[in-house]
Amino acid sequence: MAPYRFITVGRLSGNRIILDAALAGLQVRPRWFYEVQHLSTSLGLVEAGLGVAAVPQLAAPTTEHAVLVVRPLVEPVVTRMVGIIQRHGTTDLPPVGWTPRISS
Repeated sequence: MAPYRFITVGRLSGNRIILDAALAGLQVRPRWFYEVQHLSTSLGLVEAGLGVAAVPQLAAPTTEHAVLVVRPLVEPVVTRMVGIIQRHGTTDLPPVGWTPRISS
């Protein structure tokens, strides 16, 4: 990422915190050129040719895009822990591996 103009989200974003932590141990750091508040804005700046952005897979285009190309970030490896939260005092959550049944 070092040779590219990098577009990032604001420092309070969970995505930015995770990315900064992953980059902390590297000697070469990306050059931040733009800081935006929304991932959709970063995609628009990339589409306009103003730089590159590291975004969660869910924010990336899922089908072939006329302008954007998605490449996996392989170094550093960035992972995100996802958990379940529930209201205190409610019935316990189902065990891990439970698959909800969706009826139409």
